[in-house]
Amino acid sequence: MSGDADARWQGMRVIARGANRVCVLDPDLPGHCLKYELRPQPGMRRYWRRRVRYALSRRFPRFGLNATELLAWRRLHARMGDDLLGRVAPCIGIVQTGAGTALRARLAADASGRPAPSIASLLGRGPGGFDPTALVLALDGFEAWLLANRIPLSDLNAGNLVVVERDGGLGLVCVDLKSTVSGRELVPLSRWAWPLMRAKIQRTCPRPRELIPPASGVRTPPEPPGPTYSTLSHNN
Repeated sequence: MSGDADARWQGMRVIARGANRVCVLDPDLPGHCLKYELRPQPGMRRYWRRRVRYALSRRFPRFGLNATELLAWRRLHARMGDDLLGRVAPCIGIVQTGAGTALRARLAADASGRPAPSIASLLGRGPGGFDPTALVLALDGFEAWLLANRIPLSDLNAGNLVVVERDGGLGLVCVDLKSTVSGRELVPLSRWAWPLMRAKIQRTCPRPRELIPPASGVRTPPEPPGPTYSTLSHNN
């Protein structure tokens, strides 16, 4: 997802917008955000697949992207409890609003209470907008946390990870958990076999890392050796 501080959708401030969903500040509940699913537009990648899924979710909401993310949050929270706090933005539930059905989630905020920027947003600010060293260390820490807790998060892209201040440095918060329960694999072997998921995480974590310009004294770790498996989807 990408964001624009001045963008509006249905009169609400946009935090981020991707191909499939738009995330806005919740006008009724401070400290929260709302995610709305968007109708697929002709010409977009995998248009027919997205159109079928969107139509199916209108009739059977459990097939929608918001329902999938809520399911992912509930499953992971049932296993890990409050250990997720500070690493994952909590999902509250599906709500009905004047703009339609939305997923309400806790806002990942900076120290002033404003929406925390994603890695993609920071990179868009250009050199000087962030500390490359601290950001690389934050990615290293997040990858280690995923591996230590065996969390099958495979959609590791720069738009799904937001940056917050933590312990005098930077930390990352995931704002999209859908890939822990849903992906593009026809047979989701990597979600069933931890060695395959570990290899996928170790292969994909370097992708946002590679977008960060090098800083003096910081070397981007090389991609680990090993077999490759199915590619990831960009899940917005």
